[in-house]
Amino acid sequence: MHELGLTRNIVAIVGEHAGSRRVRRVRLAVGPLACVEREALSFCFDIVAEGTALEGAALEFLDAEGDVFMIKNFEVEEAA
Repeated sequence: MHELGLTRNIVAIVGEHAGSRRVRRVRLAVGPLACVEREALSFCFDIVAEGTALEGAALEFLDAEGDVFMIKNFEVEEAA
C-alpha cells in the first residue's frame, strides 16, 4: 500500500509550508492513471495527520488528467 508513503510525504510537505499555522483543507489533483486509491489515501491521511498541523484538516480530491498526482493547494487558519 504505497498510499501510506504518499500520505506521509503530503503531510510533511504541507506541514513544512504551513509552519505553525493549522491546516484546514488539502486539495490533491489525481488523474485516473495515477495508480492511487483515493479511499486508501483518505484513510491514511487521518492517521498520519494525527498530532500535526494537519490534524482535522479536510482532504479533497480534484479530477486531473492522465497520471497526474499533485498537491494542488491547501488552506491554513489565519493567525489571530
